[in-house]
Amino acid sequence: MTERILIIGGSANDFGRETESDAASYQVVNGLVKRGHQIVIADDNPYGFTTEREEIKVIETQLTAPNLVKVIVEEHITAIVASVGGLTAVRLSAEILQILGNDAPKVLGMTLPVMQAAQNTKYLQERLTQLKLPAVQTRLASNVSEAFDAARDFDFPVVVRSVAPVGQTIRLQVEDAEELEGAAETALNRSLTHQVNVDKSIRGYQEIAMVVVRDRMDTTLLIGGVEDMDPVGIHSADSIAITPVQTLPDPMFQTLRNAAFTVARGFNVQGLLEVRFAVNPANEEFVITRVTPYFDRTSAMVVTATGYPLVPVITGLMVGESLTSVRIPSIYADHTALLEPTMDHIVIRFPVFAFGELETAGIKTENRLDTVQKSVGATIGVGRSVEEALEKAIRAAHFNNRNFSPTLMNALTDNEIVEQLIHPRDNRILVLLEALRRGYTVDELAELTKINAFYFYKLQRLNNLEQAVKDNPWEADVLQQAKYYGLSDGLVAKLWDEKYEAVRRYRWDNGILPTYKAFEPSAGEFEESVSQFYSTFESENESERLGDDSALIIGTGAFRLGDGAAASYVMATVADELRSQGLKTILMNNNPTDLTFIPQLGDKQYYEPLEISDVMNVIEIEQPTRVFVPGNRIKLITQLRKMGVNVQVIAKEKYLPSSMLSEGEQTVVNYFYDGVELHIIGIGHQDNGGILLDQSAMTPSLWETLPRPELEIDTPGMYQLIVDRLPIDGEITAADIRPMPFTHIAFLDKVTGVSWLRLVVRYMLGTPSASDEQLVDQLMTLQWRLKTARLRYRDADFAEHLNTTQTLDNGRFAMGATYQVL
Repeated sequence: MTERILIIGGSANDFGRETESDAASYQVVNGLVKRGHQIVIADDNPYGFTTEREEIKVIETQLTAPNLVKVIVEEHITAIVASVGGLTAVRLSAEILQILGNDAPKVLGMTLPVMQAAQNTKYLQERLTQLKLPAVQTRLASNVSEAFDAARDFDFPVVVRSVAPVGQTIRLQVEDAEELEGAAETALNRSLTHQVNVDKSIRGYQEIAMVVVRDRMDTTLLIGGVEDMDPVGIHSADSIAITPVQTLPDPMFQTLRNAAFTVARGFNVQGLLEVRFAVNPANEEFVITRVTPYFDRTSAMVVTATGYPLVPVITGLMVGESLTSVRIPSIYADHTALLEPTMDHIVIRFPVFAFGELETAGIKTENRLDTVQKSVGATIGVGRSVEEALEKAIRAAHFNNRNFSPTLMNALTDNEIVEQLIHPRDNRILVLLEALRRGYTVDELAELTKINAFYFYKLQRLNNLEQAVKDNPWEADVLQQAKYYGLSDGLVAKLWDEKYEAVRRYRWDNGILPTYKAFEPSAGEFEESVSQFYSTFESENESERLGDDSALIIGTGAFRLGDGAAASYVMATVADELRSQGLKTILMNNNPTDLTFIPQLGDKQYYEPLEISDVMNVIEIEQPTRVFVPGNRIKLITQLRKMGVNVQVIAKEKYLPSSMLSEGEQTVVNYFYDGVELHIIGIGHQDNGGILLDQSAMTPSLWETLPRPELEIDTPGMYQLIVDRLPIDGEITAADIRPMPFTHIAFLDKVTGVSWLRLVVRYMLGTPSASDEQLVDQLMTLQWRLKTARLRYRDADFAEHLNTTQTLDNGRFAMGATYQVL
């Protein structure tokens, strides 16, 4: 039966919500369209990639239950997909079911109880008790007085969290009565029902997540387990996460696996479920802390780590297919969907923080880690060992963060080391390494931090390896071992006090070359056309050159403040257009939630750090004819060009503020540059709240008088002129023109209905069509898709997450945005 399916988007990106929902939505649309279903997407995220697909209907609307009920009625919706829109989509779906009752569309793969359990720990506790599974002790409170009653029953510390929160859940660790009132009021204000859960603290427990799937026949599979290196008490997004699980005894692992299956059955899930556990390391007793029936950062990590076709599988399960019959893309073996993935490698997700960027801009922050998320994104490292994966993850995450400078570590006093061991900060991994260098024992550090001793032995090996490299310059055997455990050529060059190029040449001369391994979910049991790879330094290489005419697209790396989602959108669009132009595409990135890792966008994908040595390693094996790099990677661009690589830069503004802090407004003139001359697209206005685009603001007389200075570059791109007012005072030169911020490009695409980045790519390749040239020649008469629209930067609760007090420049630092048709 053909369904008319509403996919509820995730709205603005925020802490804990990057681009994983968009990446999953894209693949869900593929699967549902191939099955003959009609798709409507409701979303108001200006940086959405899926919402630009032509075969679906997109409705721009603020995501509220009344608005979605109106969409359901007008579009004759028969089913809802909530599993790719994050907690926002789950909350709204539950509200729709309660509003419409028997007239509500079915929610594919989810029941109302699992939606409620995802939002309310008290309800989750009650359901788990019925299933005879242990849960966190919790009390429901509707005011501050009731919160104090619960805290007295449990004794401090406690954790306070909102019921049915606006946006992502914030868990506030409360140490005493003095802190409770403020925490309770904050959580109550974030709750749509004005209720909070007060939980008994389990700080110090070990955190484990199990990602499972279940079909209508009650067949269950464990797709992956993820272990947080840090104990409960540090937000899971801020913890270093490892898969497969390293330190849990197998009997305990099997106990948690079976418990996750019991939860999936108990809630009658048909599709995806993540179950999060806290395990007491003293006696291996456990509690279930959370259920997540939607695709999130943990699911994205597991997909990356295993190569398992999780999104295609859950798409089939949601519409009633079984694991034995579900249809998956041809790149996977026929029976892959029915196999629990097996890994022969380690994947580590490493959090990325923005404290340095904010402090450079004069914004004071609190970088002590606790139960409230501080990280703004993450990178991954992949290797054959924990050491290799960790080394690669660290250097992928912090290529320009001064907090990760060895000099800073050397300057810490012993008292500061102890203080930071007890109260960890963003650079805690380097503090742990420094503590080991200063003679702290593994047992002492394990007791102080509640981190499993296993990881300190791994860190000690890295310390010993760095020292061996430093003490033995130009020793091939030592260099071979250093490369096997993930040390970059740049780090080796620092330890040897030499130049990077000399180390690279020495490595080549001695045959110390990277090999590439495939992510195979069946561990080689079935032949698969695998396209995802990671590097290591072993003998067998599983990756061969793709072809004679290929393009390497470098992603933007970790999700960061300002343009994280927009940058992902831009580079995914570039990759998609290159492929549509007939080039073989190779994608390289280190962000597991990024859009560039949508399987349909690349013929091959490399999960690697984006440092010069790693990029050159891929270039040397693939020999691409072109390398596309986002314009903010200035150092990488310079180094690649120095080495003779044909670099195509996707220009972007980096250093200038993208908006205004003061009261007032600026006029923005938007240009398309074809490599020879600037072509005016239209004008807009920006302030610190957002951007307004209005086609009617452009009159014929204004069109004729706006400046079009000559640029001394030959690379097509998107550019802007920022002025305080019209008409423009004084002469405008090329120096006044700046590359367009990625946030503006994404919004301009949505409003005009033209994919400007695709046009840029075609002009870069020298392949514009006759219709492209006609479009550029007739921009004054172009009919925009939306005549007037407003982008509004999302309030990401920086005050609660990072303890900021100053006003932020939203153009530089906003986590996300929504847009509204006016």
